[in-house]
Amino acid sequence: MTTFIRTLRLRDVVLMNVVAVVGLRWIARGARAGPPSVTLWMLAWIAFFVPLAVTVASLARRYPEQGGVYVWVRRACGPTHGFICGWCLWVNNLFYFPSVLLFGAANFAAMGNWQALGASRWYSIAFVLAGIWFTAGINVVGLRLGKWLQNAGTLGVWIPVGLLIGCGVLALAKFGSATPFTPRSMIPHGNLLDTIGLWSAMCFAFSGFEIGSFVGQEIVDPERTIPRGIFIAGIATTIIYVVGSASVLFAVPLSSLKELSGITDAVQLVAGRVGLTGLGALTGGLLTLNALAGASSWTAGSARVPFALGVDSVMPAAFARLHPRYVTPHVALTVQALASSVIFLASLFFALSGRATSIQEAYDILVNLTILIYFIPYLYLFVALVRLVPDSSHALAWLGFGATAVSIALTFLPPPGSNVVTYEVNLIVQAAVMLGAGGALYMWRSRQAAVRP
Repeated sequence: MTTFIRTLRLRDVVLMNVVAVVGLRWIARGARAGPPSVTLWMLAWIAFFVPLAVTVASLARRYPEQGGVYVWVRRACGPTHGFICGWCLWVNNLFYFPSVLLFGAANFAAMGNWQALGASRWYSIAFVLAGIWFTAGINVVGLRLGKWLQNAGTLGVWIPVGLLIGCGVLALAKFGSATPFTPRSMIPHGNLLDTIGLWSAMCFAFSGFEIGSFVGQEIVDPERTIPRGIFIAGIATTIIYVVGSASVLFAVPLSSLKELSGITDAVQLVAGRVGLTGLGALTGGLLTLNALAGASSWTAGSARVPFALGVDSVMPAAFARLHPRYVTPHVALTVQALASSVIFLASLFFALSGRATSIQEAYDILVNLTILIYFIPYLYLFVALVRLVPDSSHALAWLGFGATAVSIALTFLPPPGSNVVTYEVNLIVQAAVMLGAGGALYMWRSRQAAVRP
């Protein structure tokens, strides 16, 4: 039996959750909806986050094994569905890593007000590929080192959020809100499809609290620590998203909001108007750190899924190998870094209709591919709660299931201004290829198992 080193305590689990779940890029993305973003955030919190938090806490308390959601679904629905769940949990991160690192690249460029650098495709490629392999390397060494990047990454949450909220309040008090807020304006209106289409990203912004369960055997007293970590980090996450989106809209007119660098732009704009220089650069630098830390957290967590699948002989045995010195799944970490690099380059360079895919379009494709594939295991997760914990709140589980299904459907709505054909083909083909590859692998391994004496 594999023995892991228990090194993560409550503080580490809370900070891991905050870094892995709180994506400040979702604040700017949600703000694209304007004042209705506040309403949509609260709807996502009620319909998705609350059921998710209750479900993960309940299952983690009873089944704290390494592998988390994969283990729970396998128990509840059998090995085939367990594999589908585990495969999707792993594969979605291959799209997530480059998308969060694109956000980091944009804010690094905004930090120095280097517009030409931020618009360069080759700069984005270099930044993302370097980030993918750096985070893979640091996690091969192990969580004893990797957790310090994750913990430091929380500075890239709290300080930018504090600056953003402070600048938003200052802009509201000194200049008035750049975006009018009234009870009527907070109700979605106008092009409802574009507005509601952002809701899937808002639900996704609350996802990820199961990351602690992926490394359950590396947490001290996981039965108590994981639920407590979810509760504490969940409160902080909700406040950050709702107040943060409102602050962006207080500071920046909706018409000039840039999604990838919107937070840095908001701080820079307000700070410049009151004579404070350097705050925008500080915010950009910290958001870059946060992007790297978030990628590192999920690099660590997601690699444990193919490791668990390898232990179960569902994936090749090489995935179950641990580094002889660092006791980490180094094969899984290396393979996922290579696959993520290939997917990023495909999303950026694959184009139809004779027009090159822009950085923003590649970002939208990667984000929605992440949501689409990541939410398939969440459908299983809520079913697992119903089957494994009969005394739980089934109404909450089915509410979460419904919100997840709606979010999946909304990913097929192309973002405003995108090349519709390129977007839809990228989304459908890449999702089909990754799911098909998983199905083919499972069938191959099943046949191998069947012919063994």
